[in-house]
Amino acid sequence: MNENEKKEFEQVVEAVTSKVAPIVTEKTVDMLVEKFKNEKPLRKQIFGDGESSEKSELAEKKAIAAEYIKKLVRKEETKSLSSGSATNGSELVPTYVSDSVIGVAQKYGLIRSKAMQWPMQGILEDVPTVGTVQAYRLATDTTAMTASQPTTGAVKLSAKTIGVMIPISKTLLMNANPKLVDILTVLAGKAIAKLEDQWGLLGLAAGEGIFQNTNVPVYTLGSTNTTYAKATATDLLAVEDLVDENFIGDSMEWVMSRSVLNNFRKERAVVGSDKQGFLLPGYGENTPPTLWGYPYNTTAVMPKNSDESQAGKKFLALVDWSNIVFGDAMQYTMEISDQATITDVDGSTAINTFQQNMVALKIWGQVDIKLANAASAFGVLATAAS
Repeated sequence: MNENEKKEFEQVVEAVTSKVAPIVTEKTVDMLVEKFKNEKPLRKQIFGDGESSEKSELAEKKAIAAEYIKKLVRKEETKSLSSGSATNGSELVPTYVSDSVIGVAQKYGLIRSKAMQWPMQGILEDVPTVGTVQAYRLATDTTAMTASQPTTGAVKLSAKTIGVMIPISKTLLMNANPKLVDILTVLAGKAIAKLEDQWGLLGLAAGEGIFQNTNVPVYTLGSTNTTYAKATATDLLAVEDLVDENFIGDSMEWVMSRSVLNNFRKERAVVGSDKQGFLLPGYGENTPPTLWGYPYNTTAVMPKNSDESQAGKKFLALVDWSNIVFGDAMQYTMEISDQATITDVDGSTAINTFQQNMVALKIWGQVDIKLANAASAFGVLATAAS
């Protein structure tokens, strides 16, 4: 560095330190970044007040993620996101994005937050499952004990690619900042959580999920009860009877949409002018939110009262979360293309990213969702066909 460059650099640093907006030239950017990393006062100004190392570290991760996105747009060399252990060059990988996507998905998704998590070491993996065993009482201390062999099996996980593609302005990404990173990770996390709940509960293909697994027992409402609103609280008892009592435990919950839950909220012990006697507690009451002793959870992916066709449809489930296996390869990758033509969420509108000066931002990973003990740990409620 010659004397003129050194003098220019010192002027820029002095201007930034005194909170004066400087004109930063290209040749001073790298030097300035290094100064930010080494100067404690400047780190406080950029990455927080310095009172919390966690806040400073989080802000720094956001800044790194924003720079990563800019590099993607400029097509510079980048690395895959990873939520696993650090590797060489991990400082270049925006772990904040992958961790945030996972965190958002866990917050909004039932499968992510409640199913049995199984980190996958490869594309294919077998998860062992075990049934129940029998205990015996001996007549005397010398009586031979009868052996009881548990039923064993395996859930075969096969990682499948899931992802979300977000069309976004190229100019906006080229000026990416931490706030934009947060917006993108929230959008991606919520979309992935919704897909996983559809997969694990409704099933995305034949044989998948609780609704499409043919081994899961189903209780059907009586004849002419062809809408979800016809279900009563006693029908839930019939669903409970479908579940093997050996599998009933703390991880069991009712799962339905909020509108279907409201059908049960409207039920009263005394029908007529009685304004009290609701079978479910009202807001603000201390009674635990349960249906026949089991907690309930709602999700927007489950069937709703507003559905046009309800006859012969499954719409509610009693779920043992410990018997839903969520396999996750724990790696999430971000890619950007400005050559793609993608279809908008309406299913028909085409977005030509090149013509519209946009890019398609893709975040994807590999997971699998399978049921264990499908015939014993779940029950489903369905409407009559006619």
